[in-house]
Amino acid sequence: MSYCATNQSATTPSELKSARPPSLGGEGRVVGLDVHPDTFAAAILQGREPLKARVLHSITRQPLDALVAWATRHTSVHDVLVIEASANTFAITERLQAIGRQVFILESHRAGQIGKSYLANDKLDAAKVARIYLSGLAIKVWAPDPETRQRRELLSTYQRCVKESTRGQQHLRSFLNEHALRLPKGFRLCRPEALPRLLALNGWSSRQQLLLQEMHGSLIATRERRQRLRRMMALEIDERPDFLRLYKLAGLNLITTYALIAIIGDIERFTHSKKLVSYLGLNPSVVESGEFEGSGALRQHGRGSLRALLIQASKRLLTTHNPLQKWGLAVALRRGVNKAAVAVARKLTVAVWHVLKGHWNRALDENTTLITKLAKLATELGVATLKQLGYEGKSAFQQQKLEVLRTYA
Repeated sequence: MSYCATNQSATTPSELKSARPPSLGGEGRVVGLDVHPDTFAAAILQGREPLKARVLHSITRQPLDALVAWATRHTSVHDVLVIEASANTFAITERLQAIGRQVFILESHRAGQIGKSYLANDKLDAAKVARIYLSGLAIKVWAPDPETRQRRELLSTYQRCVKESTRGQQHLRSFLNEHALRLPKGFRLCRPEALPRLLALNGWSSRQQLLLQEMHGSLIATRERRQRLRRMMALEIDERPDFLRLYKLAGLNLITTYALIAIIGDIERFTHSKKLVSYLGLNPSVVESGEFEGSGALRQHGRGSLRALLIQASKRLLTTHNPLQKWGLAVALRRGVNKAAVAVARKLTVAVWHVLKGHWNRALDENTTLITKLAKLATELGVATLKQLGYEGKSAFQQQKLEVLRTYA
């Protein structure tokens, strides 16, 4: 059983649904799959009780490319195919659903807790996956649609670029520090004109000059990648008025807006704003023991990267004039700045839910900085892209988008 997962397939408790006792048809069976990058194992079980279910057929170490053909021959539309969430789960799920099979994705952490004491090999793993499903104790993972998956991949790539850029700058600063050199305040390492200034700081040898060129060249390449990725995000927001409406909420910039779109996916899967708050891990934990009942700190569940972006935005909102500042500062006086930032992030998440559902939360209508935010969005697109999209310039883009935001229902 595979326990690895990437950003694309990472799951959180709020994204999951408890697996109720299965309702199989008269001939329906449970098919447990243990999938690896190159091979898979499978076990077909008949029965409704996890301990009494009988293994009708099992295979192991089969080429992954043969999975669809095997499922076509040995399973039917009445069967439930159960697979544990891992790096390639969503791609495999799409292939199996294309031939009309029902696929149930198990959350890997919970499934691992239930089965790790008993798993011995891939053949037994596949049967255990099916038995975990039959027990009703497992949790189902929501499988994002292809568009949402691609947006998550784009966001994940951008976040890795940010980390690479930070790491590259620290590496270069460390190299300069080894030679007792400090950069002047405001020195921009990621600019092309920075290299001649770096080379002029000291009497570098040919080897050291090569090292500086390599380190700076890596920074420039990463910066260009970030610009291309940001432009793609800006294009998507420009093309979708329902996404652009999020710009009217206080504190949301390009990256935070796109992260919300990519990670939330289909807003209809959240029937209430509280579920979205829980999905992002912004709900306080509940502490109950005997007659004591209270709330505690945030736990490490939910989408941590998006939660961090929202809390950062909330801390900025506490320092600038906006519809949430007065309320947030009142909370800060009672509970402290950190708890106030979380509270503002929670209220902002509720507003996001309403906007994506087509409602409008007037209390969070942000007009004072909307022109500036649209100007930055136009800058991300670039003059050439604006011309291709039919805009005469940044001013025309701003006016047209303001009109869209006024009239879009």
